[in-house]
Amino acid sequence: MHRLRFRQVHLDFHTNGDIPDIGKKFSKLRFQEALKAGHVDSITLFSKCHHGYSYHPTNVGTQHPHLKFDLLGQQIEACREIGVRCPIYLSAGVDELTAMAHPEWIVKNRDGTSYDPLQVGWFKKLRFNSAYLDYLCAQIEEVVQRWPDNDGIFLDIISPWDDFSEHTLRDMLALGLSPSKPEDVCTYTQRTLLNYYERTNAAARSVRKDTPVFHNGGHIPVGATKFNFFNSHFELESLPTGGWGYDHFAFSARYAATQPRDFLGMTGKFHTTWGEFGGFKRPAALRYECAGMLAYGAKCSIGDQLHPNGDMNVDTYKLIGAAYAEVEAREPWIDNVRPVARIGLVSTESNQKLARGHETVSRADEGAARMLLETHLPFLVLDENAKWDRFDLIVFPDSFVLTPATIAKAKKFLAGGGKLLAAGGALLNADKSAFAIDPGAKLLGRSDSDPDYLVATALTPAVSIRSPVVIHGAAYEVKPTVKTRVLVERRTAYFNRTWEHFCSHQHAPDSPSKAAPAATLTANIAWFAHDIFTRYRNYGQPIYRDFVLAAIDHLLDGERPAVTSLPTDGRFSLLDQPSEKRLIAHLIYAPKSLRGANQSEGVNKSLEVIEDLIPLRNVQVAVQVPRQIHSARLVPENVVIPFTQKGGIVSLVVPEFTAHAMIELSYA
Repeated sequence: MHRLRFRQVHLDFHTNGDIPDIGKKFSKLRFQEALKAGHVDSITLFSKCHHGYSYHPTNVGTQHPHLKFDLLGQQIEACREIGVRCPIYLSAGVDELTAMAHPEWIVKNRDGTSYDPLQVGWFKKLRFNSAYLDYLCAQIEEVVQRWPDNDGIFLDIISPWDDFSEHTLRDMLALGLSPSKPEDVCTYTQRTLLNYYERTNAAARSVRKDTPVFHNGGHIPVGATKFNFFNSHFELESLPTGGWGYDHFAFSARYAATQPRDFLGMTGKFHTTWGEFGGFKRPAALRYECAGMLAYGAKCSIGDQLHPNGDMNVDTYKLIGAAYAEVEAREPWIDNVRPVARIGLVSTESNQKLARGHETVSRADEGAARMLLETHLPFLVLDENAKWDRFDLIVFPDSFVLTPATIAKAKKFLAGGGKLLAAGGALLNADKSAFAIDPGAKLLGRSDSDPDYLVATALTPAVSIRSPVVIHGAAYEVKPTVKTRVLVERRTAYFNRTWEHFCSHQHAPDSPSKAAPAATLTANIAWFAHDIFTRYRNYGQPIYRDFVLAAIDHLLDGERPAVTSLPTDGRFSLLDQPSEKRLIAHLIYAPKSLRGANQSEGVNKSLEVIEDLIPLRNVQVAVQVPRQIHSARLVPENVVIPFTQKGGIVSLVVPEFTAHAMIELSYA
């Protein structure tokens, strides 16, 4: 396994050809001083940028017209002198210079267009089934031949783009595939992408077989094992203010942790996202984001963009250094760790043949993950190939599609005493006519009532609101069997809102005479009739989470894997470090506020800003652990914490922490 370093920088250098004096202010000494100030131990440097220019002499590509020396070579030399690793970046899916020179290599949309010629940004996507792939591989080979001792190759903008160019249509027909069938288009796109991976990996390893390679697509697709195989490690691009949000990384990391690869989290120093010259986060935000990476067992990477003149920004590396000084102090407790979790979330993304960036993470997945994160329950994200024997509870989000293999696995899991939590159509057969996994109810059909209302029962005493709670979207109608309990009742509205009849500003109230099950409970399955995880993602109603937590408590007999007094915006995780015979419990917290929006490249998303880190005091923690614990202390502060252990549950109180607390639970 390729082991990553902890404190990395991804140094963007996308530079337009009209900008003069490229690298004119580059100084090896200032470059090194910046890296030292930032506590940086690895930095990804540019061979070729999105504009298509190379930053070193090249016989294959085109050196930037206003660069007069080997900038990349000078940067690598500076890094080598101070022991800093420096993987090399090449833009793969975007190359403006090449796209303009070879428009026949550009991806064509189904409507025959390729891009809006007046639109600003990276919209000329290049086909990997064209001669462009030969050109790209030649560039990669040139780089690894020029620097045979390189620290790795980073290839960017790798996505499964469907192409309808004349070449692709002919090729599909020759293979017996129909361009009019979406499933055939998907099959061909996969073939093209697989060939890209094989060719570029061979080029990257043409000089040294152990060269690390990573292909970046903005998100690690869950379950895409035949593609993920080509990565020596994972770099989880996830800029919270750049469109990914603060919960994307937690989801992605909890999947990456199940794979046999080292991984890092990649945020940015920007206020918004990539390419923001003059954009700065507060140090509090970077400290919190790096704490989150460590809490999920990841190494850290912070994105920056070098000014075209080649001079490193001193303020940027002071900012990075504020976070990385803390990371450096915590490294001994983070290296070679593995997550401890009893809950597995089977991602609906693993049902998809292709993942297309972080925007395609399903809302059902996000809603389920947010509920677990906000209730501080450690979990892992699973694909359909994962083993379930380590888990007590498996969660199927509401848009999950069962396969014969998953049905068989689930039935075996249940027979062995495992528990299932599911919602919506996740337990139905292929034609949605009946339950493939029986939740203790007969399927009657799908209601057309929208909205509905959820009503607490005697089985949900912790749900404080006893009145009907509105939930949008139709429910499945069921008739429970004799031994099945109704966990939550469902009421319909008097009528749906239409032009013929409507009530007040939004929807009609509940009709007290119309009651049905909204959630059912058996000894080993809890099932919700609505798409409650998707609804939570869309509406954020905390009461939905209360109902789901009540179901989890029943399934686990009231024995939650972890209970803390953290705010719901706080996060908890538990990692095992077997080599040191200790568990590490992580608590992280920072208040976020909505301020403005990220409006770059056509994006218009609200920005969550972290500016103030608020100390939390007397935080109670009760966590189930698989070992007998001998001591507890805050690290790296080396503050001993009194604790008790009873029935496998360690209970303690963290007196105070700001942003991040690590509790070493030694079982040596």
